[in-house]
Order: sequence, then C-alpha cells, then structure tokens
Amino acid sequence: MYDFTTRVERRNTTSIKWKLIEDDMGEGNDDVIAMSVADMEFKPAPQIVQAIVDAARHDVFGYDYATDDYFAALAGWMARRHHMEVRPEWVTLSDGVMPAVHTALRAFTHPGDAIVIQRPVYYPFTSAAQHNGLTILNNTLVYDEATHTYAIDWGDLEAKLADPRCTTMLLCNPHNPVGRVWTADELRRIATLCRTYGVLLLVDEIHADFSWPGHPVTMMGELGDDIARQCIEFTAPTKTFNLAGLLCSNTIIRDPELKTRFDVAAENIGGMTVSHFGLVACIAAYNEAEGWFDKLLDVIAANLATVREFAAAHQGIALVEPEGTYLAWLDCRGLGFAGADALRDFMRTKARVYFDEGALFGVEGEGFERVNLACPPSMLADVLERMHTALANR
Repeated sequence: MYDFTTRVERRNTTSIKWKLIEDDMGEGNDDVIAMSVADMEFKPAPQIVQAIVDAARHDVFGYDYATDDYFAALAGWMARRHHMEVRPEWVTLSDGVMPAVHTALRAFTHPGDAIVIQRPVYYPFTSAAQHNGLTILNNTLVYDEATHTYAIDWGDLEAKLADPRCTTMLLCNPHNPVGRVWTADELRRIATLCRTYGVLLLVDEIHADFSWPGHPVTMMGELGDDIARQCIEFTAPTKTFNLAGLLCSNTIIRDPELKTRFDVAAENIGGMTVSHFGLVACIAAYNEAEGWFDKLLDVIAANLATVREFAAAHQGIALVEPEGTYLAWLDCRGLGFAGADALRDFMRTKARVYFDEGALFGVEGEGFERVNLACPPSMLADVLERMHTALANR
C-alpha cells in the first residue's frame, strides 16, 4: 500500500539537501548522492497528500489559527504514542523547532549568559547560542572507544550548571547525531540538577517518535508535573512524516508564567504560527497516517541492519548503534585519514557521496560521518557500494 522503494528525483528542485552538492562542489557533480540533511527521500503518506490537495482545491489561504481539530490530533498522537497529556493552553505553534528555540533564548536569556549543550550535537544548537550572544558551556558526551557508545559526564554537567552565568540547558532527546535515547532516570537526573541550580531546561524532542527495540523514548512531559513544568518541549510532525517544508511545530509549556514570557517574545518578532498547509498536513498525519509511519519504521530498521553489516565488514569503520532517530553515526577514524577535511574530500570526490560530516557537530565529531537512513534501500545500497569501491581502490 505504501511506496518506500521509488527513488524520487530531487535534483534541480527546491531541495536544500541536493542543492548543497552544487553549492559546495560546483556544477558537474550530478552523480553525487545526498545523504546529509535530515529529511527523507520518501514521498509523504498519501493521506497527507490528499488532505493538502483537498485544501488547495477548496480552502481560502487567509490567516489561520489552530482549531480544536488541530489540538485534538496533536493530543491524540501524544497520548497514543507517548502516554503524555497535552492541553491546548500549553501549546504555542511555530514554523519550526529551531525558530521556537531561538524565541525561547530571546525570552529567557540575555547576551553574556551561558548555556549548556552536549557536543557532538545538532549544529544549529551552537549557532543558536552564538547568535543570541550566549557563552557555550559544552558538556562533552563521553565516547567509549571499546563499545562505541556515548554517556553523560555527570560531574562535568553539574559543574557547568552550577556556573552562575548559566541560565539554560539545551537538551537533544533522542540525541542527534549520536542516537542516544536518554533513559527516564537520566532525564530525571538532568531535570533535578537544572532545578537545583535554577537552570531552565529546553528539550528538542523532534525525533521522539523514533526509537529502536529496548530503548523507549521518554518525553519530559511523561515524568510528572513537577519536572514538566520546569521544561520547555519542542515537538513536530516534520521528522516523523517528512513534512519539514510545511513549517509546522509545537512548543509545549505547562507553566503559565513561562508560557506568557515565551509568547511575548514571539509577539515581539511578529508572532509565531504555522502555514495553512502545515496545519492541514499535521491533522492528517496524526489522525490518518499512523500506519504509514509504522511501515516506515520497518524500512529504516532494515536500512540500519544493512549499515550494521557494512560497518562490520570494513575494518576501520564502527557503527555507533543508534537507540533513536533515523540517523546512523559511523566512526571512521580507523580508516587513517589525516583529518576531517581529508575524510570529507574522500567521501565526496572518490565515493561520490555527500554526508553531513561529523566535524559539523563539533570538534568531537571529527572523523565521523552521519548517515541518513530515511531513503529507499536501493539508494542506501548504492551509497555503501560506492564507499566500498572507493575504500578498496584507496
């Protein structure tokens, strides 16, 4: 019923992911495969497409507001998938998680404040801190070379949260790019430390619908009202249903005072909302496309198994086993490249694959590659075959 095998041609469209190849490598590189930006190479669920088509035919594209149907769809999804209550009065709509994060930083920090992030991490976290005049306190994730796993350095985290300049922590759960799904106990510990030192916890949960066996995702709102009220959660259907271009996300704030401050900051930049088609798509996604998403998880799991086999068969490459997201983090440092630039150039010019290089996520990511698993199996097989051939001919 659902098509996860057709390779959609996205070159020479409005896709940033594919345009980056030309921007960085110049013209004449149409054979290079894009595996970078975390959007999918799948068409969205037909139910979503039909809802948008119907809206295009019958609606008027004026100013919108979130209807009761919208909030019911959001609440229903969160209840079914995460056992979490979401009330309309807790939600502010936004055209994206990162715009909402920037709004939160404008609302709750001042230039010169400090913020805790955990690199290697989604690189817009770093730019958001810098663009808002904040000092970054990097609680570097601890990488175990033997097991290829990541953990939190708790002593360092407490020391950084205790810094009198620190006003916020920006947490990624599940973590992009390393794939950690923080356990309920880890999240409680983080929240307790933040409360102890008066630090506001901002939580990017855009990948929360993706988890792998044995690693259920816990959202902050599942941990009880005391913890949830000291947090701001950023969620969206955009990763789950491949809708990033429709600009739809939700900021969940249970504490009324925090909610007011956030909304005032949003109003100061002209207000925050979502596009008309974003509203339509979100309702259809949460109400009608759950079957599509469940099938998608099977496809990504199979792709992950393929990458796992590839890494096991190639000396010098190790898979950091993801617990969530649809991304794989490959440790390529054993290949012996002189540095991050050499690895990048090899993958682009020899293997003809364009990844999000590990160095983008911080110096801690140098020598790693982030692989987007949300693509047709034939595309992934092509990518891995190119890497195999290039390495064999090295």
